[in-house]
Amino acid sequence: MSDLLKPLYSLTVGEYTELNRNIIRQQLQELLLNQGQLLPQKADRDIIFIDEACELTGYSKPTMYSKISKYELPVLSRGKPLTFSKQGLIQWIHQGKPNV
Repeated sequence: MSDLLKPLYSLTVGEYTELNRNIIRQQLQELLLNQGQLLPQKADRDIIFIDEACELTGYSKPTMYSKISKYELPVLSRGKPLTFSKQGLIQWIHQGKPNV
């Protein structure tokens, strides 16, 4: 009997696990392909918010707020919400994070 005709209840735990892995892998590949077609890429945006700026700089939120209040960090808008230029922050990092 071929594996395709084998009843589900007769599979070993290993065969069942491998079957599930293959199905999940296939579904994830299809999802990622569809997501790339439907959603704009985050990397294409230049304007980012505080959480993304924290990830980019490696600073915590309190440190970010402190540096913003001391004008040590480049920021686009100081209102709510805080906005940053991703390219501006990257350039600031490459210049050695002045006033650290």
